[in-house]
Amino acid sequence: MILRLVPEILFHDLTPVLLAIAAGWLAGRWLNIPPHPLARVSFYILNPSLVYISLARSDITGEELVRFLGFSISIPLIAGGLGLLLSLALGLSASERTALMLTAMFVNAGSYGLGVVQRAFGEAALARAVLYFMTNNILLNTLGVLMAVHTGSRTGWRSMLILPSFYAALLAALVRLSGWAPPEPVEAGISLLSRGAIPVLLMVLGLELAHIQLENRWLLMGLGTFLRLAVIPLVAIPLAHVWGLEGPARQAGLLESAMPAAISSVVMAVEFGVYPRTIAGIIFLSTLLSPLTLSLWIAWLRG
Repeated sequence: MILRLVPEILFHDLTPVLLAIAAGWLAGRWLNIPPHPLARVSFYILNPSLVYISLARSDITGEELVRFLGFSISIPLIAGGLGLLLSLALGLSASERTALMLTAMFVNAGSYGLGVVQRAFGEAALARAVLYFMTNNILLNTLGVLMAVHTGSRTGWRSMLILPSFYAALLAALVRLSGWAPPEPVEAGISLLSRGAIPVLLMVLGLELAHIQLENRWLLMGLGTFLRLAVIPLVAIPLAHVWGLEGPARQAGLLESAMPAAISSVVMAVEFGVYPRTIAGIIFLSTLLSPLTLSLWIAWLRG
């Protein structure tokens, strides 16, 4: 039954997302448009707008928030542990080990995940997916940085404190707790910007993929992709039960945990010299195969 649903899901739910990514990829290849300017617009303006609107208007209770954040933090930590065990078993070098762990822990929860979750399960699941995106982004900019540089914690925490989406989430929490809301024209403007966040994120992903440089390390790339797309989502199923996730929270959490490796890991790898082309290969391969695996997960979650 699930397999029969895959072609329909692939066409109806994932094709719009993939077309937006393809548009970015074509723009990067044919027009040679760099991803950085559009990524900055997304990072500083559109993403915070989406985070604020999604959280301020959501129906997430305090208890559900705690459970979902617990799940969102647990998944990367367990994924990192699995990546560490696999790399030790294979006798990988320290840099290769870090590359495998980074791609296992951090997913494309924003530029890919939000679009897929919204298309597959609607606005209620999207609000939960925004929380996963926020948590994964904060961990990437703290724990991920620490793993890459192998130094003290000041660099990582400083990275978190310059995340605009972090402050947008705090503002949304303040609005919900206080009952105060910005004037209607202001909130309407933020809402208008938020509607551009997902299309732009998808195009940025396409632009980034167009500029990725690969290397011939297919065994490590294949292992990283298998760990990211198959093993970790399976681990997430009992973990969602442990944290008591149900309904839209379960749909968003499990689908986000099945996303391909985060494109941001390439930037970090280039900055700190942690096998950037190997990481790029895992990102590229996991993104390439993800429409099939995500279609299976969507079919299962709907079943």
